[in-house]
This record gives sequence, C-alpha cells and structure tokens, in this order.
Amino acid sequence: MNEPTSTALIPRLHLFELLDQDWYPRALRDLGTDYLHTVSETTGAFDAATDVLARGLRASERQELLDLGSGGSGPLPRLCRMLEKEHGLKPHVVLSDLYPTANAAERARAHGVDYLERPVDATRVPPELRGMRTLFNALHHFRPEQVRQVLADAQERNVPFAAFEVIRRTPVGLLTMLPVPLMVWLFTPLIRPLTPLRLLLTYVLPVAPLASFWDGLVSA
Repeated sequence: MNEPTSTALIPRLHLFELLDQDWYPRALRDLGTDYLHTVSETTGAFDAATDVLARGLRASERQELLDLGSGGSGPLPRLCRMLEKEHGLKPHVVLSDLYPTANAAERARAHGVDYLERPVDATRVPPELRGMRTLFNALHHFRPEQVRQVLADAQERNVPFAAFEVIRRTPVGLLTMLPVPLMVWLFTPLIRPLTPLRLLLTYVLPVAPLASFWDGLVSA
C-alpha cells in the first residue's frame, strides 16, 4: 500500500557525510558530534525510546546496553536516568564509535557510563561486547547491505537490537534541515567544553554550522 502523498518517501541517495570520512579532522568532528549530543540531551528528542529500551533489557540475558555509533555520547546518558526513574532499571551502559573522541569519553564518564576509546565497527562488533545493542540516528549512515550485516550479527549473537531515527526521508524532512545552521549557533553556548576554537569556527568562520547543515541534508 502506498503512503499518503504528504509522507511519501523521496528516492534514497547514499551521499557522503563529513562525520563518516576517515580524513575528516578530529577537531572538526568534535564540533559536529558535540553539537548532536547537546541537542539530544537538551531537547529529549529520543525520550520516547525509553519504553523500548526497557522491554529489550528485560528480554536480554544481562542488564547492559551497548550503543554503536555513539559520536559525542548521544542520548543514552539522559535515557539511563529515565530508565531508572520510570522502570527501576539501572543497566551498565557502554558507548562506542568507529571514531571515538576524548571529549565524548570524558563527558560519558561524568554521566556514569563507559565510552570505549578504541574504534568499534557496528558491522563487526567484537564478540566480548555483549548486551542489548542500540543505534541512535545512525542507521542511515549504512548502506542496505551493511544494515543487513548489523542486524544479522545481533541475531547470531542472540542480543536484542533497537535503532531509532528522528530523520525522515521526505520533502518535509529535507525542509526541517534548513534551520540547522541557526540551531548550531543557538546551541553552541551550551556545549562543553566551550573552547575558543569552537567559537571561532562557529561564529567567525561558519565551519560548524555549514558542516552540520550538509550532514543533515545528506542524512535526510
């Protein structure tokens, strides 16, 4: 059955996102991942995922969450507080990324969760990393065949898996990316650490707003 015209999907194009590139400088990567973490932590964009996580944890062999593609540490620190408050669950949380950063590791530990400082490929998760696997706004980074790898590996290891996306591949979804530069300017004062380089590359040279805008368009 076709979707209504208002929510019709546009053709999928797998273009390049700056945050996915090996050559992308770490300092610029931090600008993007720290911004994304701050937005999710401040707005509660993924709060609705709490009930799904609770069901997965209760179905899991162990009270552990393994987040893949965590970037700047993502929404799990906030969601863990909600899991404890609303469901009485206090899982051990391990964050990971293909491009881990020191900023994210320090921030995560301040919230009482672990952040692996070695690279973890979501399509080839090391066998010693167990627990329910999650991806927040990251599944769209993978090509379809890679998504099948991610899902097949979780199934083979017999671990629950949940992926959450707030981006929609629709005309409206594309339009919602237009204010991203403004959002970067508005949220930057909330980001920690707020370094002179971050201020320079946000308000004087608009590198951070334009990079996040491009990645947002590609994501949608």
